Amino acid sequence: MYRFRTELIFKTFLQAAVLALIAVAAALAFNNFRAQSLPLIADWSPEARLKTATGDSLVLSAEQAWEFHLAREALFVDARSPQLYTEGHIAGALNVPWQDVDQYLDSFFKKVTDRKAIIIAYCDGESCSLSEDLALELRDMGYSNVKVILNGLTVWKTRGYPIETGAYREP
Repeated sequence: MYRFRTELIFKTFLQAAVLALIAVAAALAFNNFRAQSLPLIADWSPEARLKTATGDSLVLSAEQAWEFHLAREALFVDARSPQLYTEGHIAGALNVPWQDVDQYLDSFFKKVTDRKAIIIAYCDGESCSLSEDLALELRDMGYSNVKVILNGLTVWKTRGYPIETGAYREP
């Protein structure tokens, strides 16, 4: 009886493994023949995620952002909370916190009427994706020239570019 039970368990696991292999093979075949197949291995880096449909990157280096800042050709937008914004932000930046973005968008739209304006979003920390989310949302809302500084505030401070503290500035 013990041997019969062992054989039954082995047979059950073998059947499950065969079914799993068939399912994986069917999924791979289906993906292969789809019009827009999904990549089996993808690049999930911020640089890869922040590309337009035409392949243009939304990522901007701190040096490029600094040039826009010096020329006063761009609007800087801090995607962090109002509290973090008042503790320190890029000089002249507006605050549009991603967590409460719906509350801030109306005033942002009133302030930034030019949909072709250069908008540079940032947050802080390598794992912070608030600026990425905000930039993609602004692009979806018709702003065609939105960029992101990855690890924004830290990189900005490291380069010695101007930081302001206090004085929360709503869009």
